[in-house]
Amino acid sequence: MFNKEDLKRQLAEMNLFPWDTVFVSADDIKGDIEGGTETVLDALNEYFSDGLLVFPTHTYATVNADHYIYDPETEPPCTGSAAYLFLKREGVYRSLHPTYSVAASGRNAAEYVKSDDAAETPCPKDGCIGRLVREHAKILCIGCGLKGSSFIRGIEEWACVPDRLSPDYLPVKIKMPDGTYADRNIKRFYSTAGDVSENYGKIEEPLLAKGIARKGVFAESECLIIDAERCTAFTLKLLQAEPSLFSSAGAVPDEFYAVKKSIKISTSLLSCNAARFEDEVASVSHSDYIHIDVMDGHFVPNITFGIPIADAVHKITDVPLDVHLMVSNPSVFIEPFAKAGAEFISVHYEVDEDISKLITLMESLHVRPVIALKPKTPVEVVFPYLDRLSAVLIMTVEPGFGGQSLKEECLDKARKLRSELRRRALRVDIEADGGITASNIGLVSSSGVTLAVMGTSVFREKDRNAFIDRCKG
Repeated sequence: MFNKEDLKRQLAEMNLFPWDTVFVSADDIKGDIEGGTETVLDALNEYFSDGLLVFPTHTYATVNADHYIYDPETEPPCTGSAAYLFLKREGVYRSLHPTYSVAASGRNAAEYVKSDDAAETPCPKDGCIGRLVREHAKILCIGCGLKGSSFIRGIEEWACVPDRLSPDYLPVKIKMPDGTYADRNIKRFYSTAGDVSENYGKIEEPLLAKGIARKGVFAESECLIIDAERCTAFTLKLLQAEPSLFSSAGAVPDEFYAVKKSIKISTSLLSCNAARFEDEVASVSHSDYIHIDVMDGHFVPNITFGIPIADAVHKITDVPLDVHLMVSNPSVFIEPFAKAGAEFISVHYEVDEDISKLITLMESLHVRPVIALKPKTPVEVVFPYLDRLSAVLIMTVEPGFGGQSLKEECLDKARKLRSELRRRALRVDIEADGGITASNIGLVSSSGVTLAVMGTSVFREKDRNAFIDRCKG
């Protein structure tokens, strides 16, 4: 069961800060939470005590030609139970937008909601949704993605995308704070193509690939954390190139968001044809490193290459060797592999040996030391050793077998590690191993990885060197 402190800790782990402006969308939060939704709101209010907390409290589903009086104190939102309960809290202010109101608490909340006072469209750029950009806000989607997001609706409005506003105004009455009623005419969000907001989720992959969004966890729900300012700039460029981008559910074309990669490739021989070993090694000569997976059948459930293979590879190629020891007792193997020509040697943090002594041994043999981490091992465990390492190897699959799919959540480790390395001004490679392909290497690179291990995806190609060159960018 999760309590309030657990939830606050998870917010910190998502690199959110107490002084942030955060626009929260919450839907079907998973996990057993002590106190339910009220505890969720307590955690958010307390954690962002120095910031501005904003919830969408929209009423577009209820305010219409038949129900045209909007009372901000009584009109229930159509945006979920969290927004409804948030509205009832002390110190929460709601904007006067008759269909796309927001509620806010915290820093300058009363002044913030006044941005909607003159709104005539769903999400004007100078209204509360648009102001999220100027506030350098984070968009926090808990248990939901961008499908139906009013923030993306706003970007479409600011881009003047055709066929997004109703041709006619809706006359409404708004109950003002002094009890009087004000007349207003409002445009509604409308498209002849139907509810295009159902297609907004298609932008999540490009945002992740560009590093504009990242993933997190709150209770047991997956979260999306998005930089509002960068998301706006990027999405406006997409809409400039293709105004009808969200009119259909088709994926955003890769060429619209291709990441310029600058990444080194360490080609794993695990997937090569052992019967044509010398030819296979020659076919990947454009690699920055040759990755040799050493498995002992104990630390991982497989047995692979040994010292003679490393020695043979070293003799037939000038490409440096990157040896990955997936063994229970790496201290026994470090010196033999160093003598066989290894430049990098990775040892796993999870072994039952003294990591500091293993690094010292590699240093004494003039080998570049690397610590490798299994998917469930937190990246913070390597922080005490960073000033002694040449690289950190982040496993993006469970070690043992090739051909597995990338676990994207493991890339959060790369992002945290990149942040720590920048903070300490250290030059350490971030290496990732497992499930990396041409279609996801942009995402891998944008997460901070500087050295990608690729095996299956390389050896299935006819021209391996051309493929490696393309992946390097």
